[in-house]
Amino acid sequence: MNFLKTNFKLAFAVGAGITGIISGAYWYHGAFSNVEFRDSKYGPYDFVYMNREGSYDTLGNEWLNIQKEVQKQFSSIHFIGIYYDNPEQLKDPKQARAALGFAVGNCEKDKIKSFLDNHPTYKFAQLPEVQSRSTSFPFKSYFSFRVVKDKIYPLVRDFVFEKKLKSYCLVESYIFQVQNRKINFDIPVGENAQSYLLF
Repeated sequence: MNFLKTNFKLAFAVGAGITGIISGAYWYHGAFSNVEFRDSKYGPYDFVYMNREGSYDTLGNEWLNIQKEVQKQFSSIHFIGIYYDNPEQLKDPKQARAALGFAVGNCEKDKIKSFLDNHPTYKFAQLPEVQSRSTSFPFKSYFSFRVVKDKIYPLVRDFVFEKKLKSYCLVESYIFQVQNRKINFDIPVGENAQSYLLF
């Protein structure tokens, strides 16, 4: 009997420890913080990008390839992903559309043409300033993307449903070069919002 009690206590302690570790990881990554969208402005940006269709769950390798290509030529890089579909509403999640790319600082804009000449899979678009619904979320590690999926995307879905938006996109800006690393989220809703629909 004592043997069973000892095993039960050990199993309980291990379970509590694992739960604590998981809860701590979610807390560290901001899962329990309050997130609110606010009225804001986004842009303008000179956007160099590629259109991509496929599951959003497999974007990691493509972002790594983009990063490698871009960092060979630019140093002041601002990565941007524009996402057009809610995978939960698609018959096939592999049909999810995105524009993946970057903007650079003013001092490097003269390099864009050369980059496009050497990378024919990329396109160019001028993203104008636009009214948006905006929020941001801290980036601690790649686990942050898991938290974002549970924390941010339901709010986007609710906003789109509330406003009855037939065509929309979610713009994610990855600010990783500074000490206060974060992901900005914008839903263009203003007069120029159609300029962000690059598919």
